[in-house]
Amino acid sequence: MASKIIVLGDVNGQLRAVFKKVSTLHEKNKFSLAIVAGNLFSEDDDSVSELLAGNISIPLPTYFTVATTPLPQRIIDKIEKDEEICENLHFLGKRSTTKTSEGIKIVTLGGRLDETIVGGLSKEQYLPFHTVGDAKALHGANSADILLTTTWPASVRNGSKIPLAEGVMLPIGQEHISDLCATLKPRYHFSSSLDSFFEREPFFHNPVADAPDVKPVTRFISLASHGNSKKQKALYAFSLPSAVDPTAPLPSGTTVSPFLKPKKRPALDPEPYSRYGNHDGYRNKRGKGYRGQRQPPPGPGECFFCLSNPNLATHLISSIGDDSYLTLAKGPLITSSTYDQLGVDFPAHALIIPLTHSPTIALITQEDNAREKSFAEMTRFKKALQEMVAERSDNRLGAVTYEISKANGVHTHWQFIPMPEEKISKKLVEAAFIAEAENLQYPAFQARDPGIGKDDGDFFRVWIWTPPNEENSEGSTKCLTMAFDDSLRFSLQFGRIVLAKLLGLEKRIQWRDCAQSEEEEKKDIEAFKGAFKEFDFTL
Repeated sequence: MASKIIVLGDVNGQLRAVFKKVSTLHEKNKFSLAIVAGNLFSEDDDSVSELLAGNISIPLPTYFTVATTPLPQRIIDKIEKDEEICENLHFLGKRSTTKTSEGIKIVTLGGRLDETIVGGLSKEQYLPFHTVGDAKALHGANSADILLTTTWPASVRNGSKIPLAEGVMLPIGQEHISDLCATLKPRYHFSSSLDSFFEREPFFHNPVADAPDVKPVTRFISLASHGNSKKQKALYAFSLPSAVDPTAPLPSGTTVSPFLKPKKRPALDPEPYSRYGNHDGYRNKRGKGYRGQRQPPPGPGECFFCLSNPNLATHLISSIGDDSYLTLAKGPLITSSTYDQLGVDFPAHALIIPLTHSPTIALITQEDNAREKSFAEMTRFKKALQEMVAERSDNRLGAVTYEISKANGVHTHWQFIPMPEEKISKKLVEAAFIAEAENLQYPAFQARDPGIGKDDGDFFRVWIWTPPNEENSEGSTKCLTMAFDDSLRFSLQFGRIVLAKLLGLEKRIQWRDCAQSEEEEKKDIEAFKGAFKEFDFTL
């Protein structure tokens, strides 16, 4: 059973004209309820008198809050006396949680941020201001079908490709509204925006503990005011099912949440970084003789591994866990034809990336056991990928996963690349890494696994996984680790160079030489997702 709902932008006192239009629509659609996302009233004027006199009809249950203008005193008096304003008109309150007769949970935070109040809750319920404390107090609602806020959430356009009409100026968002939306994970989040309408692509949140198989989806919609000069959309109608179908696929065009935040990390000296760039020219900027100005570290908004970066290639992301995510590499080393004869007919060059913006796993914050959780979940992704390529290739493919852990890096990650079992069993992979290190006069490899690496300095690590065989039904892993210090000019392309030479793919050493169109990338990620679905523990 679904409820039909109509949402209105700023009415601004145009009660008769707006509700006449709503009445006409209601006769045809039989809405369950209406919600006013902006100002219902303008001032204590004739429209209020007509409403209170019963001369303006509200055709269906209609809910409103305080937006950017104070409520008229005569309306406040009715509310204070607990009297009906008029038939079908209900005040939600400025900060409230309401459950309608249809069972729809509406969480409301009206007004703009009052920056003069540092902490606590706003005491005046009818003025168009709220505090950060008001928003935090609503976190206790835990969930919402509909979130209604006057203020936009900050960064809501991150990751969105919705174009804006020429000359449109959208509201400035606030972080405390973003936090509220991220906490409640509402099915719909409504706001208002004067003379412009904006409907973002749906976005999904990380699963919650109570429903680990469900990725909650939010739709953010901001309506223009009625009678706006640009004739932007001021009404929005939709159907809200009584329950979420956990088996339903994500809506078309869905993106990751624009509110995902990395956890705090210690301030570190950066290495100039690009996600896919050639880093052979790396130099340690702490070294003597460096005359240039040290550049500030790229923050999560600029880091091409952080989900909060609006320029992230989100269409390549396969899975998002609680502490890490899985994505295909841009400009992959292997192609859809590299292993097609072995049952893997798509590029399976994948990256396993912690959500936390940190140069090493060991430097991820210890808060809430985040470091251990990140390492454990990344390991789980690695094992799932190994199982996938082994099953699809009938155990003819193993895998190589490598990591560069540098305290002055930017955002650590693991690179996963399938490898023919024959090359692994003949120890050709191991020999290739050792030989390349010797050629470059790098430190020697050791057969050990530093784990999280909290007792190690900088290192390069490679896991070489042999698929299941008669001797070992679960497969086996050998880890080689090369420790080095900041005196070494270590090539960040080292792992890719070794594997490119081993596989005869020297022409694909540079990712830019392997760049694909977005259409090709989307085709590859869909094939990858289809193959990985059976092994994806985030679903």
